[in-house]
Amino acid sequence: MPELACLNGEFGPIASAKVSVNDRGFQFADSVYEVVVAYDGRPFRMTEHLDRLQRSLSLCDMPMDVGELGLASLVTEGIARSGFDATLVYVQITRGVQDRNHLYRDDLTPTVLLTFREKQPVNPDWLRDGVRVMTATDERWALCEIKATGLLANALAKKRAVRAGYQDAVLVSPEGFVRECTASNIFAICGGRLITPTADESILHGVTRQYVLECAASVDVPSEERPMTVDELRSSDEVFISSTTMNILQVTRVDDREIGNGGAGPVTRSLQEAFRRGISQPGQVV
Repeated sequence: MPELACLNGEFGPIASAKVSVNDRGFQFADSVYEVVVAYDGRPFRMTEHLDRLQRSLSLCDMPMDVGELGLASLVTEGIARSGFDATLVYVQITRGVQDRNHLYRDDLTPTVLLTFREKQPVNPDWLRDGVRVMTATDERWALCEIKATGLLANALAKKRAVRAGYQDAVLVSPEGFVRECTASNIFAICGGRLITPTADESILHGVTRQYVLECAASVDVPSEERPMTVDELRSSDEVFISSTTMNILQVTRVDDREIGNGGAGPVTRSLQEAFRRGISQPGQVV
């Protein structure tokens, strides 16, 4: 089955998709993106992903309409063309091509890129044993609610964590408040209550994060969105992370502190099961 790209409406092999060296996405990371997963040909929560993409565009002063760009149809067509059982769809929109200049023009034609690859399974060791995370000072720009492609700070934090023997880094504000991991949102269970950092400009408003909160309500787990300190995280009964590509994955260690009994706790397992049930429901699909 082929891995495909769709560049400005034209489908073809990924290796054949080319963009200009003067594209502002390349020169300035002047671009936003989304990642959608499709199971058995059905994109999961595509409406929510495209709504967030529209919000990112608006916050970046890119006056484009996701509907007019026909992204929903392109995503559906690309999934059908690729034919994978599980498809990882990457959508990126840049401001367009312009000679290098910090001051962007208002008349640029956006570059619209989609890629379609087979979604790889989550590392089975992580599913069985969970992941270890270390805390790190958040060095990103201030508008993390925008899903922008400028991810250098995230990449550096991830690399430092892996070099130190962890799977990821938990980004923490200078005041000591937990924000999120390098590519996922984070949750803690304290006394049976689900806690996750407030969705403000300092974190990505995860589509999967929101679905986790809905799953919690469906299994009668009370939840709370509020500031969370590092000490609270380390002393939690359970911790897990969530993302489009991993769904819900338990965290078994934060820094040098083991979480719970070192495995997935009962609330995490309950939410994982509720999440799996939701994936099979047609109502989650556009």
